[in-house]
Order: sequence, then C-alpha cells, then structure tokens
Amino acid sequence: MTVSFSLKLERGKLNSSKTNSDYCSKINRGNERMRNKRLTLLLAVTMVLVFVLSACGSEEGDGKAASAADTGETTISLWILNDQAAYLTPIIESFQQDNPAIHVEATFYGTDPLKESLKVAASSKTLPTMWFTWGGSLGSFYPENGLTLDLTATAASHNWADIYNSAALDMVKYDDKISGVPFHVASLGIFYPKELYAKLNLNPPTSFAEFEQQMEKVKESGITPFAVGGKGGWDVMRWTEQLIEHFAGPELHDRLNALEASWADPAVEKSFEKLKEWADKDYFEKGFITLDPLEAVTPLYQQERAYALTGSWIDLNFSAAGSAPETFGVFKFPNDQPKVRMSSFTEMFQINGSADAKEQEAAVKLGEYITSPDIVNQYIDEYGSPALKEFTSSKQSPHTSEMAEMLGDGSFLISDQALPQAVVQKLFEAQDAVVLGEWTPAQAAQEIQKAVETYKSGN
Repeated sequence: MTVSFSLKLERGKLNSSKTNSDYCSKINRGNERMRNKRLTLLLAVTMVLVFVLSACGSEEGDGKAASAADTGETTISLWILNDQAAYLTPIIESFQQDNPAIHVEATFYGTDPLKESLKVAASSKTLPTMWFTWGGSLGSFYPENGLTLDLTATAASHNWADIYNSAALDMVKYDDKISGVPFHVASLGIFYPKELYAKLNLNPPTSFAEFEQQMEKVKESGITPFAVGGKGGWDVMRWTEQLIEHFAGPELHDRLNALEASWADPAVEKSFEKLKEWADKDYFEKGFITLDPLEAVTPLYQQERAYALTGSWIDLNFSAAGSAPETFGVFKFPNDQPKVRMSSFTEMFQINGSADAKEQEAAVKLGEYITSPDIVNQYIDEYGSPALKEFTSSKQSPHTSEMAEMLGDGSFLISDQALPQAVVQKLFEAQDAVVLGEWTPAQAAQEIQKAVETYKSGN
C-alpha cells in the first residue's frame, strides 16, 4: 500500500503542483469529517448511558421520595404512657383508617421513663412530632425553651372553648399561650375498700383527727394503711402536699407554690413531722421509699391495703385485677378547711415547634381526634377523666363523674406541676431524708427554701 500510495502522489506531482495541493486538501477534509462523525457517535452513546444510569438511580432513590411526596403521605412520631395503650392503640388505628395519608409511629413509656426520655430528647433536639406531658412546670419546660408549637390561634379558629372545659384550657397555657391539646383533667382522692370499712364499722372520715383514728384501727386489724411507693418521689408527694394544705391552709399553700412565701415555715415543718410520724408507725410498707408506685398500689386491689391517694383512672386497674370498681369508695382528704380542695392537674399533647408544617398539621389533627367528644364517649370506660366540657358517664369507671362533682369546692395545682422542677426535686429529696431520719423536719423545710432562693436568683 505504501508503494502504491507513493506512486499516486508521484503521478499527481508530475501533473501539477496545484492538482497535488487540491488532492491533499480533499484527503484532510475527509479525515476531519471522519473524526467529527466518530466524536458525534461517542457523544450520543455517552448521553444514552447517562440517561439510562440516571433513570435507574431515580427509580431507586429520588424517585421514591418523589413518589411519596406525590401521594401526600406524612409520618408523625408520638410518645405516650404505656398505661394508656389499651384505648389509645385502637384510637390511633381508627385515626389512620380515617386518614390513610397519615402514619403514626407510637412509642409507649412508663411515667418516669417518659419524663427522662423527653428531657434527653429536648437537649439533643430529637423530640418526636407529638408527645404526652403534664401541665404546670412539667409541661411548661418545653414552650419555655421554644420547643413547642403555639396552639393559641388553632384553639381560636377550631373553637376549643366550646369543646374543652375552661380549667383544662387554663392549665395548658404557658405565658398566656396555649401550649398543648388538652387531654385529661384529673383530681386526687383517697380510695379505700368498702368491704374493709364495713368490716371495721367505719365510714369516710369528716375530720383529720378521725382519719388518723381510722388509720390506727386499720393498722391494728393487721392491714398496712397506705399503698405508697417512694420511687420517683411523686407518690409520697401526694400525701405531703395534702398535709401542707391541712397545716398551712389554702392561702398559704398557694403562696408557697407561687414562691411568694418562705418554705421555712412552721406549717411546712409540721407537715414533715406528720409524714415522719406516719412512717414510724408503719402506716407505710417497710422499705416503701424505694418501692415503685405501681407495685405499691397492687395490694390495694386485693384489699390488703386501706388507702391510695390517686385518680379515677385506678378504676381500670381494679377491673384488670379482677376487682369491681364499685367495691371501692373514694373521699377527699379531710384537711379541716372550710372548703376541702382537691389536688388536681392536667395532661396534654404538645407538638414539636421545629417539625415540618405538614407534620404539625397532622399532629394537631391527631390530638383533636383523640380528645374529640365522639372518641371520648366511645372509649369512656377506659379513657379516664376527659378534659371536655361534657362527656357520658362510665359504667366501668364510675368514680370519674363522682370525682368531677367533688371538685365543686375547688382545687389546687399538684405540687410537681405548681413548683419549678428544681424545687420539686428538692421536695422529693426532703421527703426521703425525713422518712429515713437523715434530716429533721426543720432542716427539710430550710433546704427547700434554699432551693427556692437558688431558683429565684437564677443560679
């Protein structure tokens, strides 16, 4: 081929230099066209490959997200108490059936584990979309730190004032803004076995002195009077605050809770003295300070204890234990005041202020669904004490309506919601220290006041 090519060039060269130049130009143009064709083909193949690969990647990754977005589906996380699972589980399932585009991932906790988990999640900015909590200082922690959705406008536009009772709406407020969907409004009374009272020929006491006489009679019969567990502090606190209401009276008690009066007060000392006296008389179970409240109350179901200071939700526990709720009575702590107030509190659902707007909307919808009159009345036998203006009476929980009527003389906010949490923890510590003989009642009162002063100073 080389010889032939050379000969052709030589022949062209012999003909003329112009002809030779034209010929070479033609060859160069031909080579350039070939290169352009190859480049065009290569680019075309590359584009096809890129399209195919991106299409595959879209189907496996972004395509899924786009598909989910197109469907309008939303997933919200919910943290609630495990003792509410019996009725909240079917309610949530019903909600999802009525709202198929909303998926609810519910996690159930015990009382103290929920409190701890929420605090940890708050500090790490990993709160769920919606969570169960209490009113007062327990629930106010979250709006105080800018973690909740302000529901004031929602309450107005959705006419919450026509649905929930005014006390419930007031108790879910922080800084005059509604911080949660009202769930329950509960009050505490002293539950007792009617059969035991009949056996001992007793009637509900009408004075503090009579109540103490009955405790002694119960103890002499071989029954430990109080079903109380000290673990966590809040169960013992229920009795402590009732003693403060008795010795201090409503006005001073409210001032103490508002941190407007000194806790180093004789009335507070007397309250701790009485708590210590009852413990020394073995009115509480041995080692009750470390006992879980849920374990401590169990003997009451079998009438092996005489008293539990709790709410109407205990009716469900009676039934679960095989005891009829109507075989138990309830009376207000006889504090010798002209009007016997009951310790009360609210429970609510708060919504994450940092959640996606679509998730927040779904959470509001779920909260309103769970607390709606239709749902409440459908599950009233298990529901507890609704925060509604009106609801049907429960045959399975007969004490719900009875205790609601008892509130006629008023109520005071339960201590672990009324007080700042730093002060609450010192109150819990003081209770344990007095019962164990580590602090005198006077020292306990002084230590609580120190915690108050520290809190007020901001240190």
